[in-house]
Amino acid sequence: MKKLYIQFSILAVLSIAIAATNLNHSTMGDALHHNYMDTTVNPGNDFYRYAVGNWIKNNPVPASESRWGSFNEVEERNKKILLNILESAAISNDPIGSNRRRIGDFYKSGMDSEILEKQGIEPLNPFLTEIKKMKNVDDLNALLAKWQSEGNGMLFSFSVDQDLKESSQMIPYFNQGGLSMPDRDYYINSDDKSIKLRSELENTMVSVFKLMGEVDADARPHAHIVMQMETRLAKASMDRVTMRDPYASYHKMTLQAFTNDLSSNTNWLVMVKHFGLPKVDSVIVGQPDFFKEVNKMMTELTIQDWKTYLRWQLIRDAAPYLSHKFVSEHFRFYSTILRGVKSQKSREERVMKVVEGMMGEAVGQIFVAKNFQAEAKARMLKMVKNLQDAFRDRIQKLDWMSAETKVKATEKLNKFMVKIGYPDKWKDYSTCKIKNQHFVLNVMEASKYEYNRMIAKYGSPVDKTEWGMPPQMVNAYYNPSLNEIVFPAGILQPPFFDMNADDAMIYGAIGAVIGHEMTHGFDDQGCQFDAEGNLKMWWTDEDKKLFDAKTAMVVSQFDKYTLLDDVHVNGKLTLGENIADLGGLMIALEAFKRTDEGKKNLVVHGVPADQRFFLSWANAWKNNITEAALRQRIMTDPHSPGEFRTNGPVSNMDDFYKAFNIKSGNMFKPEKERAKIW
Repeated sequence: MKKLYIQFSILAVLSIAIAATNLNHSTMGDALHHNYMDTTVNPGNDFYRYAVGNWIKNNPVPASESRWGSFNEVEERNKKILLNILESAAISNDPIGSNRRRIGDFYKSGMDSEILEKQGIEPLNPFLTEIKKMKNVDDLNALLAKWQSEGNGMLFSFSVDQDLKESSQMIPYFNQGGLSMPDRDYYINSDDKSIKLRSELENTMVSVFKLMGEVDADARPHAHIVMQMETRLAKASMDRVTMRDPYASYHKMTLQAFTNDLSSNTNWLVMVKHFGLPKVDSVIVGQPDFFKEVNKMMTELTIQDWKTYLRWQLIRDAAPYLSHKFVSEHFRFYSTILRGVKSQKSREERVMKVVEGMMGEAVGQIFVAKNFQAEAKARMLKMVKNLQDAFRDRIQKLDWMSAETKVKATEKLNKFMVKIGYPDKWKDYSTCKIKNQHFVLNVMEASKYEYNRMIAKYGSPVDKTEWGMPPQMVNAYYNPSLNEIVFPAGILQPPFFDMNADDAMIYGAIGAVIGHEMTHGFDDQGCQFDAEGNLKMWWTDEDKKLFDAKTAMVVSQFDKYTLLDDVHVNGKLTLGENIADLGGLMIALEAFKRTDEGKKNLVVHGVPADQRFFLSWANAWKNNITEAALRQRIMTDPHSPGEFRTNGPVSNMDDFYKAFNIKSGNMFKPEKERAKIW
């Protein structure tokens, strides 16, 4: 329940968007409405607001959202389809054991508010009893191991994934975790807003402990204990910028060394057997300092402190699936305070999100059968080849890369595995025992199913057919360990993709997305993996030095972007996505120029093709966002805010200045200051 075990390693997936949200079903040609534009703005001063300024003014963030933009508009359309799928499944008479019956029963359990209100936290009583029975550190370790094997991991993150340095092998990973807030910095920063957030989290803990009836009327001391423990964990955690370096989180060792050198209070040989892995030679520990701190805490804190911590973690994870009072308190902190969301979505929407998120391919198989055309896959494959050809030619023309490294870069590009639409092989959910029971128990069952799928990968060949996202998700990703680019059916709709759209519009949108994912294979992280997906340096020292100098220009550029007066984009945290946006847009433009329309610069809707290309790019990233959500994303999101994803790349492109006849302005950069990498 702590997390779904559908994961690559922390460093393995680099995506186009941080959230799986979706867009308006108007055609892409119509999507370039002139009333989206604010032509009072000089495109050389702020192209983003020139392109979509009126849309921004006329589309405030709805009360039930933390942001609203192109992705959300797609989600609105998909929501109707997904709700129809689940509501139909819930009233069908499909046989027990069929996927439709599973998702239908899962959905019904979440919609049964009468049972949820009547039972309260009753379904959690067996887990609370297990906590009460703990007497010492051995009991604590035993319980952590048991819960982990049930898909309910606590305190740290455990997974089985490809070995970053030996991509043909699967290996266990241990990474930091155990926090209630999105990032370590929330516990460490000393500014007023961070202090207030910590106070609000503690207030939420107090309220939840009281709702549980597990503590005395004065729950403040219990909340304070948890905050102290989480603060210790946060201080020992690695920061997000450091974690972007794949070598920083790669520490391969035997289980005996893990026990002796980092965590002597836990016998990891025994623990891993309880996890379901009877024989393990080596593991990868992501953040050794974190596990050293956990080891100290095992004996420095009382068992009662650990009981308090585990009670909180259990109920925090379960709260969204319980009665109204728990759901409301969880929403108050995690949605309203952290992200600025004013009102909850309907129960139907919330339950739908859980079911289609936890049994994504069971829902997705029905989704694509009704909403994905073979012609779309064919056109995408054609576009991918065109962009791949353009990228290959650009590599050959680079004036800063040696011939030796160009050969290896081209080899990697040529070996990209391309996945479009949906998996060729669907997940087998036959062992997922969803039934007529409390919603939270079905959530746990779905998580246990994914955990068991993950455990079964150990000792087996790497499954290159597996997808890291369900097909209905509006997103795309690059996975360096498989050297693959993946485009689910969910993103193949307006404004990103439209079978009826002209080339300028489609290349400025989905074309740039394709280029974005390709460029992830050559950003500051992806470039450290070879054509076979292994973490291995394939550059000459001089080439890598020149590459780093060019990426430093991108860091500097985005570090200067400011929002809300005191919120700055973190150029190092967002570097990979910024490189991918810049490279992806440049490659898409070159590929577009190879089309008949691109060669002629045809005028459509009164707008030349080159301008439509860039306007389509801006349209894809239009959004409004609450201040609270923006602050959280700046701290945690490797993607830059929409306006800088739009303006940042184009300000480095000669063709942009030419298309809009820009010779000066706030965005204008002299030729020598324009970042050009791929």
